[in-house]
Amino acid sequence: MPSTRRLFLKHSGILIAGTLLTGKSAIVLAERLAGHFAADNFATIYTLLVDNRPVIDVDSIDLILPEIAEDGAVVPISIASALDGIKKLYLFADKNPTPLLAEFELTPLIAPFLTARIKLAESCNVILLAEHQGELLRTSRWVNVMRGGCGAG
Repeated sequence: MPSTRRLFLKHSGILIAGTLLTGKSAIVLAERLAGHFAADNFATIYTLLVDNRPVIDVDSIDLILPEIAEDGAVVPISIASALDGIKKLYLFADKNPTPLLAEFELTPLIAPFLTARIKLAESCNVILLAEHQGELLRTSRWVNVMRGGCGAG
């Protein structure tokens, strides 16, 4: 029995230490994300994320969206690229009440392919920023929205 009790106490200590360490990092992550996804104007959030780094417009990242979205509440989007080493993707809608739509952290070992549905308040530019080898790469597409999806109508 003593070995079982010692093993239980050892594992409990490891679990408690792990919980305390990840709890603090989760709070820091939550605060950072709350700032990024705050309801603010596009220029403020975009400037915060770009942080005076040069942005390069590229065609090597495919941002696939419909030209006309019948309902802004469910706009399909796909992101694809053959570039290796993309660490982060930021997806913006410049006229949404909350301009940052999504932030993806990727392993740099794979070429990304993502698909999702987004909400657009009105017709606007959808902008994708990618962090690739220390540079920011940008591509964008205009989407005409027939009916708003963020309560703007």
